[in-house]
Amino acid sequence: MALENGNGQGVYAGEATVEHHVSMSLESLKVLEGRVDDVLTRHAAVGSERDRLRGELAEARARIAELTARLEGMEKERTQIRARVESIIGRLEGLDLS
Repeated sequence: MALENGNGQGVYAGEATVEHHVSMSLESLKVLEGRVDDVLTRHAAVGSERDRLRGELAEARARIAELTARLEGMEKERTQIRARVESIIGRLEGLDLS
C-alpha cells in the first residue's frame, strides 16, 4: 500500500523532485563553469594578442621616428647640394667662353 499525501501524490514524491532539482542545479553549475572557463581562456588570449599588438605598435612608431629623422636629414642635404649646384652654375655662367 502506497502512502499518499493530500493531493494524491506519494509521500516520497517530493524527495524525487528535490533530487531532480539538485541534479539539475549541478548540471547548470557544470555548464556555467565551462562557460566561465571559456571566457577566461578567451580573455587570456585577447590579453596576449593585445600585448603583442602593443609591441608591434611601439616598434612601428620607433621605425617611423627613425625614418622621419632620416628624411629630414636627406632634405637638409638636398637643400645644401642644390645651393652648391646653383652656385657652381652661377660661376660657370659668368665665364667668358668666347
